[in-house]
Amino acid sequence: MSDALIMSKSPGLIRRLSNRATKFAGRRRQSSTTAMSRDHSTGPVIMRRRSDSTNTAPEGGKGALFSDSDDELYGDVREEYYYPMGLDSKGDFPSTTASIGSSTIPAAGPGPGPVYPQILLQGTPLTKVTKKKKKLLTFVLESEAAKVSWDKNRPSKSFYIDDIKDIRAGADARNYRQEFGVSAADESRFFSILYAVPDRSKGRSQKIMHLIASDEQTFDLWITTLDAISKHRQDLMASLSSFHDKAVRAYWRTEMNKQFQDKPHLEDEEEIDIVGVERLCRSLHIHGSSNYLRSRFDQADVSRSGRLNFVEFQTFVKLMKRREDARAIYRELASDSEKGITSEEFFRFLTEVQFENVEADVAHWEDVFAKFARRSKSKDTSEGDTPRMNEAALASYLISTFNVPMDNPPAEYSLNRPLNEYFVSSSHNTYLLGRQVAGQSSVEAYISALNRGCRCVEVDCWNGSDGQPVVMHGRTLTSQVSFADVMATISKYAFVKSPFPLWVSLEVHCNPQQQAIMAEIIKETCGSKLVTQPIDPSVEQLPTPSQLLYRILIKVKKPKMFEDAVVMEQTNGRNRGSSLSSPYIRPTQLDNSTVSAGLLPPSPYSRTHRVISRGQPKYSGSEGQDSLSSSTSDSESLTEDIARAKESKVKNKTSNIIKVLGELGVYSAGLKFHGFDDPESKSYNHIFSFMENTFDKNSRTQEDKRAITRHNMRYMMRVYPNGWRVASTNFDPLKYWRRGVQMVALNWQTYDLGMQMNDAMFAAGTDQSGYVLKPSELREIKMIPTVPEEAGAGYVKRERKNVTFSIDIISAQQLMRPKGLAPNRSVDPYIEVEVYHADDKSKESKGVVGEGGLDASAKDGLSGLGTPHRRRTQIIQENGFNPIFDKKFNFALTTKYPELVFVRWTVKCSTDGATYNERGPPLATYTAKLSSLKQGYRTLPLYDNNGDQFLFSTLFCRIKIDPATSIYVNGPEAAAAESVGVLKTIGRTVWNRTPMSPKTSVDSGHQ
Repeated sequence: MSDALIMSKSPGLIRRLSNRATKFAGRRRQSSTTAMSRDHSTGPVIMRRRSDSTNTAPEGGKGALFSDSDDELYGDVREEYYYPMGLDSKGDFPSTTASIGSSTIPAAGPGPGPVYPQILLQGTPLTKVTKKKKKLLTFVLESEAAKVSWDKNRPSKSFYIDDIKDIRAGADARNYRQEFGVSAADESRFFSILYAVPDRSKGRSQKIMHLIASDEQTFDLWITTLDAISKHRQDLMASLSSFHDKAVRAYWRTEMNKQFQDKPHLEDEEEIDIVGVERLCRSLHIHGSSNYLRSRFDQADVSRSGRLNFVEFQTFVKLMKRREDARAIYRELASDSEKGITSEEFFRFLTEVQFENVEADVAHWEDVFAKFARRSKSKDTSEGDTPRMNEAALASYLISTFNVPMDNPPAEYSLNRPLNEYFVSSSHNTYLLGRQVAGQSSVEAYISALNRGCRCVEVDCWNGSDGQPVVMHGRTLTSQVSFADVMATISKYAFVKSPFPLWVSLEVHCNPQQQAIMAEIIKETCGSKLVTQPIDPSVEQLPTPSQLLYRILIKVKKPKMFEDAVVMEQTNGRNRGSSLSSPYIRPTQLDNSTVSAGLLPPSPYSRTHRVISRGQPKYSGSEGQDSLSSSTSDSESLTEDIARAKESKVKNKTSNIIKVLGELGVYSAGLKFHGFDDPESKSYNHIFSFMENTFDKNSRTQEDKRAITRHNMRYMMRVYPNGWRVASTNFDPLKYWRRGVQMVALNWQTYDLGMQMNDAMFAAGTDQSGYVLKPSELREIKMIPTVPEEAGAGYVKRERKNVTFSIDIISAQQLMRPKGLAPNRSVDPYIEVEVYHADDKSKESKGVVGEGGLDASAKDGLSGLGTPHRRRTQIIQENGFNPIFDKKFNFALTTKYPELVFVRWTVKCSTDGATYNERGPPLATYTAKLSSLKQGYRTLPLYDNNGDQFLFSTLFCRIKIDPATSIYVNGPEAAAAESVGVLKTIGRTVWNRTPMSPKTSVDSGHQ
């Protein structure tokens, strides 16, 4: 998962090489309450995910187990199964690994740790570079606190090594070096450190510091040492939090050396008291009640001395490590619990409970069993005995990478349907790290999105004051970045995560001169990756993703031609306001032939005024309030464009696309919307782009909804958030996926529910490519015999799917304390499970029936996206370490799209141990597409409010999904008469899977 956690054979070097694509931006730390508590923390709590643009797998094991000492667990199967893409992996795909136990713990525990160079501990002079000045400061590495500081009198002038997201040097930092005017001669000594800013919930969430070392030796020392320390602390935390035997020994040795101040002593004198044990647990973020720790301490204290020797300390560790929930499963599986689980019992468990296809790869599962059985061997076991797995080995298996909750992608696969038949992982305002209004534009945002698997990024281009185009969010307080830097970054990181095609959506506000420069920059930076001509000019159909491996596609509006100005003055057809199905403007065809894509570009500003003055609506579908402006913006009106141009001091009067730039839109020629029955909307390579508000307003009637869905069966469409979302929040992507919209563009810088669902959509198997094949109902018109779909309203029956599944919330492991919780308070957790599907009503929780636990479905839509069906467990008091919930939830729904059902787990904390916390932020979440989930007992990873995976916080669940069954429900007219009492009927019959008669998608869909 994260090569940040891997003990590389050459630590420190991976970030220094100029041809290396760097790692994830967007990893944030869960803040501690005080700086002092951080200074005494053993290590980080958030995983650092990184990628590698050289397309080689990182060294070391990608996933590991909670093992005590058996090195053989990590050997011959590691590469095949921990690197699902093979050794030529294109980087680490989005993680589904369960926990730190399934992340990376070196088999033998972490090494002794990196050497801290004395010169760095004393401090070295480094030149700190900002846009305003260069200042020589002394930077000191503080080994105890694991941080770097540059002003001992001001604690704020420092950062923790655990907060470092990336270190850039060489070519990776060149754009910053040039931006800050640093000479090329200094490149070998120039480096940039990207780190998280703690306790800041608004604006920028990270900082980047640019430094110049006085010589190359000092440069090497800093970047290699920081990298090595970072890795070691992650490994140490991983090993300790799993109570890895060798890590525990190393911890004991460190504690004893401190206790005896490195003076000679006898081993019999080495003991630790309850205070020392509590300190260890705090440093490992084990948040249980003091009574719980004391009871385990007393159990281990055989000598009743109030102190533990090393043997007793090992007993304490084993008691803490024991999983009561895994013990119950073990006793159920093993016919002889004294001896252990046989291979036959293990394979039966895999087949019948876990629904693993053991027969497809018997050798693999035999190998897995053999390795766990080997670690189960006791000293009394003779060679001839039948291999068996003991309880500890089963617990290790359950949290290992062999038992992840989602499938990994196959080593090789192809996507062979036309591009328009896929959902594409898409980003809006990709250049922003923060809010739309006052965020920071940065190449870091592109690196982050591309490393997370995004396949469509947006570039908002404006005239630069020096004649070079810049990227920024116009008419706002956002900063700007060079277009050349952005394109160079996109080209470099385009295929770190996925080899399938990347779309670059251009929003152009530049004059013709700078547009020409843009075209040259695009061609120069993308090179042979850029698609400049159709693959097969004779085929009028979009190619497949597999035909475009490692290719970059440009989405841009068709170029404006002088003759086209006349077209917009002549209109015919009915005036339907801003209806999508039959808009008010219908351009005159130039002859009797089909008008090709791009011959009907935007009209100039002068035409806009004339059209509006006729009393026509301000906008017409496609480009939101920009539909009649000549700006190529996807989101702003003419008035806003003018205001933006004034405020950003950019002349924007001649922003029609020039030929040399427009021609780059080979397979995604942006068109202004003039109706689905217009010739231009029949060109195979066009794309319509709608703002969410415009799309919603114009898809209220069933006729409009059907027109949109059928258009999207053959052609491309993009929907993006409203401009008024100043905090860069996201909409409900299901609203647009269910209409077949391929590019549902979200604000990736905001990890809200919309983004969580997007992550879940592209999280498993081949979906990690960034391309998900749409449900067949959204790719082709299905006609049931005697039920003419084409006839529209009035037909008799429609096919729907009954979906039933159950989720057992068994336990949680090592949950984090909520921010601001009083030191004398413990964690009182509970779990909520929500179900979302594409037939949700926007204001009513109809459609899903559940039982078990407490029904917490809220009528006021607290979740932010409609109102999902929500159920919750009981509150477990004073136990964030290993709370046992043992709560079974059953769910049933009838839906048109079983592939678009999503489940979200939310960990919350009671404020008083007795009442539910309705408004408080969650401690952690995990969201998954139901069809992506593997069945059986699975350990789920947990993510914080920034989308960062916790290092060791997990949920343990059992998932069971029944095969979907087809039913045929009444059409719209009959359904209207039968809608009363539907939920009662569902409640009575659903658990027996009796056919039901729910509302159809006509009135149960998103409005």
